[in-house]
Amino acid sequence: MESRAPFRIMNRTVNRGLKAILRSRAHRLASGRVALITYTCRRSGRDYTIPVFYRDKGDEVSIAVGWPERKVWWRNLTGEGEAVRLLVAGEELRGHAVAKREPGHDALVRVRVESRA
Repeated sequence: MESRAPFRIMNRTVNRGLKAILRSRAHRLASGRVALITYTCRRSGRDYTIPVFYRDKGDEVSIAVGWPERKVWWRNLTGEGEAVRLLVAGEELRGHAVAKREPGHDALVRVRVESRA
């Protein structure tokens, strides 16, 4: 496995800026393709919020996880999955997310939307 250092640097710089933009009135600059997902880490019980590329299909939001072997966040949503919150185009959504990965493919997180604020 290669170093995760580039992702850690990006998480501490670029992702912070994206989170600020997506939570502001200027969210339209990025919210057409980028959303925020908040999930709970299985190991620590801590909530984490990260920006992700998404596709909104109404009752389902799908998130493709590129380089899944280098990222660990989506693994918290494998198996039965768990409840998550999303901020999509300025709108808060709540739903149940399940992540799956087939060998040789990117991971895919599907969020069944349960409520839109």
